Amino acid sequence: MLNERIKKLRKENRYTQQELAEEIEVTSQVVSNWERAYTFPDVNDVRNLARALHTTSDYLLGLSDYSVDQYSRILRHLEEIDLSCPLFLQYDKLTELDAQNIHQLENYFQFLLQQQQN
Repeated sequence: MLNERIKKLRKENRYTQQELAEEIEVTSQVVSNWERAYTFPDVNDVRNLARALHTTSDYLLGLSDYSVDQYSRILRHLEEIDLSCPLFLQYDKLTELDAQNIHQLENYFQFLLQQQQN
């Protein structure tokens, strides 16, 4: 399972084995061996793979069926456009909101997306 998920996500993220290897500081032969299940990544390699492939360690290890770490992708995108994490994406602040306020936030976000398209 781990080998299949590494290969699948590598391709989805448009990495060659060499590019992924460079990103996580191993050789392309190491990546090839992982994908063929000849060897397995250690704990640090799993963490680096998850970061590079925009997923979670739990997904790579088969502990979760959710492959996309959306929160990390959002934070990375915000960094790329030189913005800090907005208040509504801060977990501790978001969990303070009740269902009605979360629904209002979702409606406002939909409104902004519609305005952007016009």
